[in-house]
Amino acid sequence: MNQLAHISVWVRAGSTADTVAWDEWRKRWVVSCRAPAVGGQANRAVAALVADWLGLPHSSVHWIRAGTSRAKLLGADGIHDAEAANRLRAHAIER
Repeated sequence: MNQLAHISVWVRAGSTADTVAWDEWRKRWVVSCRAPAVGGQANRAVAALVADWLGLPHSSVHWIRAGTSRAKLLGADGIHDAEAANRLRAHAIER
C-alpha cells in the first residue's frame, strides 16, 4: 500500500531563519524559510526543508498545490498524515 501524507502549509518566505510551527488558527504548518519568494526559490526551499524534517529523500516530497499563494499543499510519499505531523512537531518551535 502506497502511503501519501498531505501537509498543509503557510509559507513565510524571506525570513531570518528556517523554522516550522503549528498554527492552530489556520490549521496548518507555518514554514518560514530564508529563500526569497522569487522564481520559485521559496517553494523549492520549503519542499527541501519539509523533506529534511520528515527524514525523507527530497524526491519524496512534492507540491500538490503551490502557486503564488502563501497557503499551499505538499505531498510526502511513504508516510501517513499522523506520522508526518509527529515528525514535524519534533522540529516545531512554539508560537
